[in-house]
Amino acid sequence: PSGMKKEAALLIILSSLFLSPILPDQSQKIYELIYEDIQTLKKQMLLFQEKVQNLTSELQALKTQVQDIQAWLKTWQQEQATHQQRLKDIPVQYQILSDRLEQLSSKLDRLTEEFIALKPAVSAATSSPEVKPAPPQKEETTKQAKGEPAPSKEATTAAPVPATGPSPQEVYNSAYGDYLKGNYDLAIEGFRLYREQFSDSPLADNALYWIGECYYSQKNYEAAMNAFNEVILLYPKGDRVAAAYLKKGLCYLEMGQKEEALAVFKLLVSKFPLEEEAKVAQQKIKEITEK
Repeated sequence: PSGMKKEAALLIILSSLFLSPILPDQSQKIYELIYEDIQTLKKQMLLFQEKVQNLTSELQALKTQVQDIQAWLKTWQQEQATHQQRLKDIPVQYQILSDRLEQLSSKLDRLTEEFIALKPAVSAATSSPEVKPAPPQKEETTKQAKGEPAPSKEATTAAPVPATGPSPQEVYNSAYGDYLKGNYDLAIEGFRLYREQFSDSPLADNALYWIGECYYSQKNYEAAMNAFNEVILLYPKGDRVAAAYLKKGLCYLEMGQKEEALAVFKLLVSKFPLEEEAKVAQQKIKEITEK
């Protein structure tokens, strides 16, 4: 506004110069005033341009700072998302490790129990009974020569050592050997005998599982599934549970019941994700769903 007023004043002065007679001294002063005003305007314009440049530089610096803040904020958000995902994964990983540790602990306990159960049998097999030397015959001959009665046969005969039956390991190995030879009926009978005589043995669940395997090899899938179900129900912490789930699913497949098989395989993967049987189950799930 001040510049516009000055320009208007200049126009008035110039018009007055053309409309009225101007004296030389007055003309000189007017030119000097105009020159001073023009110089003042130039200075103000330069100052204005300098301020504009400064403001432009400041604005550019602010834009750069905003971009830096936005980039930092984006990086922070990504890091937070990564941390949150890791926090979500921790309970799952902990549960998996806890389950695995429990399974390993259960296997260790079972191996310890099996070792304790087999230790007496091994000791009995490796140690030989003490044989006492036969008594001297001189005294008996002397008594007979003197007419004294000889001791009766029952008195001189040593008491027989009571016979012992096969050990638990021998019964188990015999039944398992029949299974490997394909004598499935004999193997089933042997494993049943083992379970009847040694029901508290650490291998009782294994014997039940192999009964199911024998039936499966005979293609008697109903009987096999019943045996595998007993393994799952009677020995939920045993080391044959995952294998029993897998065989149960395979029984369903052999009987043409794909939906039931798929449900069993998915349950196996969810309960035992780290077992080898889970990998087989995942492959079977893929085969069923792709058909």
